[in-house]
Amino acid sequence: MTAAAAAGLAIAVPAYAAGARPAAPGSARPTTERQSPALRGPGLISPLHGMSPRTAARAATASSTCVRYATRAGWANNGYFAGDLVTAAAICVAESAGDPKLIVCDKKGQVDESGDYPGFKCPVDATSYDRGLWQLNTAVPGAVNNQCAFNPVCNAQTAYLASGRGTSFAPWSSYDQDVYTKFIDAAQAAVTGLRSGTLTSALLGECLVQSKQAVGAKVVIANCGNGAANQQWSVSGGKLRSGSLCAAISSTSAASPGIVLRRCAAHKVQQWSVTGRFELRNKGDGKCLADPGNSLTAGTQVHVTRCLNAKNQTWWLP
Repeated sequence: MTAAAAAGLAIAVPAYAAGARPAAPGSARPTTERQSPALRGPGLISPLHGMSPRTAARAATASSTCVRYATRAGWANNGYFAGDLVTAAAICVAESAGDPKLIVCDKKGQVDESGDYPGFKCPVDATSYDRGLWQLNTAVPGAVNNQCAFNPVCNAQTAYLASGRGTSFAPWSSYDQDVYTKFIDAAQAAVTGLRSGTLTSALLGECLVQSKQAVGAKVVIANCGNGAANQQWSVSGGKLRSGSLCAAISSTSAASPGIVLRRCAAHKVQQWSVTGRFELRNKGDGKCLADPGNSLTAGTQVHVTRCLNAKNQTWWLP
């Protein structure tokens, strides 16, 4: 069962998202049509394996932590056992066992010592060290500082952007060597249980955002990857919620009404169902959520228009 189905949205979709090829649990890593060879340059993140959990219970706990921060960063829930969010979370589990304070010391390409920061610090002769959930390495150009690396929100944001917004996981050794695959089951289970996170578009790196937390505020698009509270949505009862407010169409008579926030209530204009190829159809007028003209411009108000199975109408729920 998908997260959307568990949350009460009607599902009538294929098992796998467009652009993602399915992979059975425990199989070789999934490939995506959007993978970018250009991102296979110098190791951007971690030249080492982290400290993978050794029991199923620990893998489940680690997956819960990793998924929570991965969805907040913006990785899309765009495939079953093969999507960006599941893959990112499984890598996180393999690298750090979900420990945001883990530091792994590298001495000439080999794991030397490890511990939890700040109580533990690498010896002075360490070549480099990897930090936090996605094991951000210190020896790469533009490496983030410890304040960011050991903050799970900032760590996830950095990892999301380093993955080309979910287009390549080549920077992680646990992905390149298929270590992550043993944690796909646990990661998928955690993703299936999600009730909140980012609502991402098939237009790469685009997320649905509340322009402000107020009745009548516009719902707009923004770049994923900052972990901001206004990019977080909860999904339940066929509604897209932001606290006590819900996404609703502003009119049932306009040709392409904009989306605004209203007090959550039992109104069809606030009811959404997943249809077609991951379209969000409003029950008030039967039209689908869209980024007007594939704008990709932050601050653009989203609207509903005739359902066309188009890329700018494809949205992945948390």
